[in-house]
Amino acid sequence: MNIDKSVNQTTELPVPPISEDTKDALEPYSPMVQQDFKQFKIDFLHWLIECGKDTYRQEGFAESTVKTTHYKLESAFRWLWEEDGEFTKFIPQDRATELLDDLMKYTDYPDSYIWNVEKAIRRLYKYLREHKNRPLDEWEHDIPVEPSRGSDSSEHIKDRFYPEEMNRLYEISIQVYSIRSYWSLNPDERQELKRFVSQQQGVNIEDVGEEHFEKASSWKYPSIIAVTSDLGLRPIEVGKMKADWVNLPHNEINIPAKDSTKNKESWNCEISSTTRNALENWMQQRQSYEKYDDSDYLWLTKYGNQYNSRSLNKVLDKLMEEADLQEGNRNLSYYSFRHGVASLWTEKEGIGKAAEQVRHSNLKTTKNYLRTNDRTNKNHANEKW
Repeated sequence: MNIDKSVNQTTELPVPPISEDTKDALEPYSPMVQQDFKQFKIDFLHWLIECGKDTYRQEGFAESTVKTTHYKLESAFRWLWEEDGEFTKFIPQDRATELLDDLMKYTDYPDSYIWNVEKAIRRLYKYLREHKNRPLDEWEHDIPVEPSRGSDSSEHIKDRFYPEEMNRLYEISIQVYSIRSYWSLNPDERQELKRFVSQQQGVNIEDVGEEHFEKASSWKYPSIIAVTSDLGLRPIEVGKMKADWVNLPHNEINIPAKDSTKNKESWNCEISSTTRNALENWMQQRQSYEKYDDSDYLWLTKYGNQYNSRSLNKVLDKLMEEADLQEGNRNLSYYSFRHGVASLWTEKEGIGKAAEQVRHSNLKTTKNYLRTNDRTNKNHANEKW
């Protein structure tokens, strides 16, 4: 059986491999350099189209994503060439961080633009890591890049997730974070998945075994997305969430007053049956992870840290790409869950119930959202997403 694992380069590209601005930037360099960069871009663009979204499943990005990645990545290369005065096809991670810092501090570009530059560079690193087998670590930086940072409350409300989108993100989280069992795979499939598991758990690929495959299928992210879709959790609340706040017998999350964010009240928030199932499974899995032995937090990153806006937006970015969820004219971020939940509960259940569910101590805040006065005593969470 002959299996061709190469990237198909017969697919028509949605953009010229090199933009006009980049052609101008390459003029000082030799024709050989220009041809070399063109071939590099052709290969990269075909990879984006054919398998850039999910290398293992051979799923590519939508045409609009390929175009955005193309132009934003070339702008990063042009910046680096001008800064260093020399040609390169690689952007070192420290220089990429420097670029984001410069864009944030010294330009008028909106955060959505900078956000897309960051995503384009991350896709370059993924291409080099997964397609070119370059030993690259995950790019870590502390630049606070968020697509809707600085927007006022009315703008935030427009940038919300809708029920079908929250449901889709939950379904995708189950697909993305579940893999087949170790022994059900043939050797080639197992080797491909070992690369994924190695990156996910931070272990050497040669050390990946059956126990790592078992941990690779996790209810952690589905439970995070489910609880957030019920409660409209702020990123800081995801990080602060404690395991003993989960009240499965009463289908609630009970947040003590001393741990409440932005107010000093305790809150009893409903969860849906979908969320209850995800939490039941995660609470059981959670006991098998050593890093939770001395931690009360419900969820920790793979590095043992509390979740924050940056780490959650990184997860969300991956899920949105997998779901092929289009932003349109919206700037979507993790806060879009909160705006979607607040809008939905206000529209369906009225101000009072919505304020309790999303933890607004001031009803004026909740009144920013559309509302109706239809209220019942049933479990409202089951009907929301």
